[in-house]
Amino acid sequence: MKNLLMLTFLIFNSAFASEVTWETLKKLDLDPKTKSPVAKGELKKILGKEITIKGFMMPLDYDAKAVVEFLFMPYVPACMHVPPPPPNQLVLVKMKKGTTVQPSFYPVEITGILSVEANKDLESSYKMEGLKIKEMKQ
Repeated sequence: MKNLLMLTFLIFNSAFASEVTWETLKKLDLDPKTKSPVAKGELKKILGKEITIKGFMMPLDYDAKAVVEFLFMPYVPACMHVPPPPPNQLVLVKMKKGTTVQPSFYPVEITGILSVEANKDLESSYKMEGLKIKEMKQ
């Protein structure tokens, strides 16, 4: 009976994405020798797994009515005169193939698979395959 309960618990917990905060993403370090990103501790445990995180999107195509790729950050995107978030607070999101989303200026909650993938052009340290997104209007 105990094994059955444990199995049920594991299946139930693995069916839901764990909610992650931006503080967890800040824990990405750089290897001093290679200058490549290194994930440790809690951050290492969530990479490659389905997570949910709340923040703001900045579409990379401003004219599109629906987008498949955007930057995701902890605060409202500002104009070009304000510095962007640091690379460990910037996620390049590419929605799952065949999925598009409407750009939003409201906060959103996104669920997807997070990985470390530095993008020097966009100055981000993370990449996410977006599975679903929910606008959080109040």
